[in-house]
Amino acid sequence: MGKIKASEAVIKLFENWGIDHIYGIPGDSIDTMVEALRKKESKIKFYQVRHEEVASLAAAAYAKLTGKIGVCLAIGGPGAIHLLNGMYDAKMDHVPMLVLVGHIPSRLTGTDYFQEVNTVDLFKDVAVYNKELTSAESFPTVVNQAIRTAYQERGVAVLSIPDDIPVGEISDHAAQLSTVFEKKVPGLVENDLSDAVALINAAKNPVILAGVGSKGAKKELMAFSERISAPVAVTLPGKGALPDEHPNFLGNIGKIGTKPAYEAMKSADLLIMVGTDYPYAAYLPEGAKCVQIDIDPVRIGKRYSVTVGIVGDAADALAYLTDHITPVTDRPFLKICQDRMAKWQSWMDEDKDNKKTPIAPQAVMSAIQSIAEDNAIFSVDVGTATVWSTRYLHVTNQDFLVSAWLGTMGCGLPGALAAKQAFPDRQAIAICGDGAFSMVMQDFVTAVKYNWPIIVVVLNNKQLSFIKYEQQSAGQLNYGIDLQDIDYAKFAEACGGKGFHVEKHEELQGAFEAAKASDVPVILDIAVDKDAAPLPGKIVMDEAKGYTKFATKSVVENHKLEKMPPMKDIMRHFI
Repeated sequence: MGKIKASEAVIKLFENWGIDHIYGIPGDSIDTMVEALRKKESKIKFYQVRHEEVASLAAAAYAKLTGKIGVCLAIGGPGAIHLLNGMYDAKMDHVPMLVLVGHIPSRLTGTDYFQEVNTVDLFKDVAVYNKELTSAESFPTVVNQAIRTAYQERGVAVLSIPDDIPVGEISDHAAQLSTVFEKKVPGLVENDLSDAVALINAAKNPVILAGVGSKGAKKELMAFSERISAPVAVTLPGKGALPDEHPNFLGNIGKIGTKPAYEAMKSADLLIMVGTDYPYAAYLPEGAKCVQIDIDPVRIGKRYSVTVGIVGDAADALAYLTDHITPVTDRPFLKICQDRMAKWQSWMDEDKDNKKTPIAPQAVMSAIQSIAEDNAIFSVDVGTATVWSTRYLHVTNQDFLVSAWLGTMGCGLPGALAAKQAFPDRQAIAICGDGAFSMVMQDFVTAVKYNWPIIVVVLNNKQLSFIKYEQQSAGQLNYGIDLQDIDYAKFAEACGGKGFHVEKHEELQGAFEAAKASDVPVILDIAVDKDAAPLPGKIVMDEAKGYTKFATKSVVENHKLEKMPPMKDIMRHFI
């Protein structure tokens, strides 16, 4: 029985788990692990980023896309703190992540040493597994348990590693720890299924709300919807669970959603929630019965009063229900929903066909759609980019990647990096506002460095546009939202990529075709209409009052009437 360094045993363990890459930045307290990675670079690739936040956001995005654990590392102290944003994104979107954080040598812990941070306390809220290593001998065992816990709990496992631990020599047998793992999924309870069947058979106006948990049950969801002739709305992370082109599809729910989805919810007598923990109760039916399917029993009834809860895998539950319910071939409620959706879609098509300059962001979505491949990955940032992408992009077989629950600006670029690393042969398109992109723009050069030909679409309106309309809808005057412009096309060229600056609608399609044909990363810097309003799918009375208050306050305090969206658009979203 030989001896190896603990760091080398851990890297071998990573290989056994199928971990083939890690995102991060090297530095003193983590360099021993980086050295072990260097020796195994043919097996495990280390991707150097320019900011630790990008490392953790990319790791979270990788986990969302693949279901495999995302891994990142950083030094202790400032590097560890920078990781927090992506760690919370993984926590709140329930994906497995392993984080390796360097720490000062064990003998110096508690001495207020340079960069000493109590990382165990720092990560207490974000992690499902959170340990500081105490010995070289336990290092592989603790890593093994961390990975298992991250997978089972669908969360973040963090290891704080004192600098002296990885260099310790241990038995080479430690690298042979078992990596056999099978995630435990609750079995279905037949009585619950039977009760759900009875509720579904009795419903006149059932509506299905599909979340991210239904993405692994796309065929079953479609079959179930068709069997009972029920409309389907989706949550933001659930976009793609049912193709946008499906006749039963009503689009997204909520402020960024569609008016038909809102109206269907308010008319429903049965809500069927599949794999979602949707938080905005105001957009759900009032007083309807409810069937909820979720793999986590804690979420049953967490947001909405549930009549029947089904704990288990969505695909299995939907398959059972489809086999046992009475088929419905003619449901008047569905026909009403479809008619409303057809009208809504005609309005959306009008918006996308807008050929005016300044360029309508809706027209940009049309241009994206025209070059998007059937298996493209859309990595969508937070802000008005979310509204335009969710509402105007039609997803069929593509992946739609977002920071759903944390809603962190700056997620678009790291998601595209992870997408291209995970699936080199698939098209990766990041859709970002200028405010969000500028938070992480330094890592566009990471795509250049590793030859990841991503396309970054920057909707440049020189402002924090989503915040602009949040302020207005609350009756507040706009303040602190204007941005100093950056020439993102020149920035792309400076990084070694390609950049296109687009100001006129007639330049739009040519720029997108050139971006698609490029073999290097591209930034499309598109000057979009700063007055394009991301109106809610359905403007509710409180929002209407807020806009009225904003307009009145603007006249009184600024002595001018702010430019408002066309009355035609306002009425379409309000009445």
